Amino acid sequence: MRSSIEVIDAAALHPLLDRRAVLEVVRAALIAHARGQVQSPLPGQLLFPQAHGDCHIKFCAATGAARFIVKVATGFYENPRRGLPVNNGLVAIFDAATGAPSVIFAEEGWLTAWRTAAATALAAQALAPPAISAIGLIGTGLQASLATEWLPETLGAHELIVHGRNPDKAEQLAARVRSRGGQARRARDVAEVLAAANVVVTATCSERPLFSVQQVSRGTHLVALGADGPGKQELPHGLFAQASVVATDDHEQCLRFGELGTAVREGAYPEDRAVLLGHLLSGEVRVGRGDQDITIADLTGIAAEDLAIAELFARRLQC
Repeated sequence: MRSSIEVIDAAALHPLLDRRAVLEVVRAALIAHARGQVQSPLPGQLLFPQAHGDCHIKFCAATGAARFIVKVATGFYENPRRGLPVNNGLVAIFDAATGAPSVIFAEEGWLTAWRTAAATALAAQALAPPAISAIGLIGTGLQASLATEWLPETLGAHELIVHGRNPDKAEQLAARVRSRGGQARRARDVAEVLAAANVVVTATCSERPLFSVQQVSRGTHLVALGADGPGKQELPHGLFAQASVVATDDHEQCLRFGELGTAVREGAYPEDRAVLLGHLLSGEVRVGRGDQDITIADLTGIAAEDLAIAELFARRLQC
């Protein structure tokens, strides 16, 4: 007899969001992933260049866990012109003893967005310079917007410098931060962001570098999360040669899909020098970080984070 499958929509998830709890489980997931305590093969990807879209399929099982997950996440970047959100998707939870699906989160991409925001905040904290002058955001989409809310959880309150291709959207994002009592302003261009901020988050779907190596000041920590598939790139590959530390959420994924892979293929960085973010978070790897060092965190999004956030919400919903 087929068991029933509980379907949870996005509206049921929003009231349960607790940023501190998500940060805690995503931190634990990054550490478990770095320690090899999960099964997490390389993700599957479908590309739709004519529609400027992509679909990622990720899956994860933790050692000894009772359940595992399969996630489908889509990003169709022309959707705003149609009045639709860029991101969508679902997460399915399965019984690890029988293989039966038990829960489907029809979450419209929100679990992915929240776990990415948490990973961004943790990666920013892990290699932040000793004194933060300001935080720069390049991008004005959902992930940049979430970064304005999640980064203060790990870095504290700092001025936010926002730049995007659309100046109106950048000003609107800065205005939302000010409406919450924060400090934020729109930058005229990327150069202004890089001159003012020494923690910079890039959250775009760019296919070419957003700035040059020469524009990056000494002491800057960059968190790049836009490049998660073939053809995407936000950072100049030569910047990796200047970096004292490069951290990845997963080496193989970042070599295949992320900024690290571009730098390695161009001969700018050796593929075996990067450290795992999870090892930094656990303290198993310690690195010196001076106020003049350039550091990079390359995030492609790992399925262990998807498992962790899905289980968190499943527990809160008692399903």
